[in-house]
Amino acid sequence: MKTSTSEARPVPSLKDRITDAAVALLIDEGVAKTTTVAVQKRANVSRGALLYHFPSRAELLASTIERLVRMNEQQINESFLSCSDPAEDVEKALIALSDNMARPSYLAEMELWAISRNDQELRDALYQAEKAARFDLDRVVGKLLECWKKHENYQLLADLSVEFLRGVAFSDILRKRPEYRWRMISLWVEVIKKSLET
Repeated sequence: MKTSTSEARPVPSLKDRITDAAVALLIDEGVAKTTTVAVQKRANVSRGALLYHFPSRAELLASTIERLVRMNEQQINESFLSCSDPAEDVEKALIALSDNMARPSYLAEMELWAISRNDQELRDALYQAEKAARFDLDRVVGKLLECWKKHENYQLLADLSVEFLRGVAFSDILRKRPEYRWRMISLWVEVIKKSLET
């Protein structure tokens, strides 16, 4: 009896296949085109199988959040390796976060937030998914901003930085001016530095 020298990769479950298809559609086509029918076709599953795992479109879309958060975390880790000098690395860390928030996977997540404004079911599902993913976001931000984590205002500055960068990323969708985004980050870094000095 022959044994394979390479380990067999685990076959993704049907639910994972559906979620993967939804994530891919969100990133490639946007929320409007990520319909249950389109996801069903991309995942190559029956209508019954999709509805068994995700009875509503809101639940299907909410299932993508954890996957998107994981993708965004990996991208941040690849773009920011260490934090050695607080004076320099605060800006490096915020640029890494900002660059990540300008990527399609993060913008897809933000697009979900935007359309949930008039969709109570989606908003409720997203709230629960984001709540579960909050720990991962805090861990990633904490890793990036390790150099000033001991400062008494760390949590306030970290939370404000995330909210600021989200706003900049959202504005950048229309503006499409990276130089403006970088200038805003530089100005925010100056605010951070002054706060750290005091």
